[in-house]
Amino acid sequence: MPEAYPNTSREAILLFHFADRLKSELLIASKLLASLLQLQGQEQEGGKRLFLDYFRALEGEMGLGIALINDQDMVRVRTVLAGLTGMVDSNMFNQVQEHLTWIISTMTTYAQRAMEFLMKDKLL
Repeated sequence: MPEAYPNTSREAILLFHFADRLKSELLIASKLLASLLQLQGQEQEGGKRLFLDYFRALEGEMGLGIALINDQDMVRVRTVLAGLTGMVDSNMFNQVQEHLTWIISTMTTYAQRAMEFLMKDKLL
């Protein structure tokens, strides 16, 4: 993530809004994953389908993020998220949480940078 990003108040506002929203959605995904791991048999299969739909929706959100945040880390986040969708589809649930945690951390860093920029400009 470039140290100079964001460069304008507008970028900072959009970045803060997006990163904070996506972070919340990823935290929900993490909680859903914990619930999914408790299910077995047909219940787990049904839960997996819902979880995959949620992940695909997150991928759509990430597409918006890449349009807003022109940064290589966003491309990396989207790639990891797509990989997680494949892992869930292949029932590799136990390995998903570590990657989710990395994405949440990345979104937190984006939100923090934006918040610092807005505070410096006395907009927060």
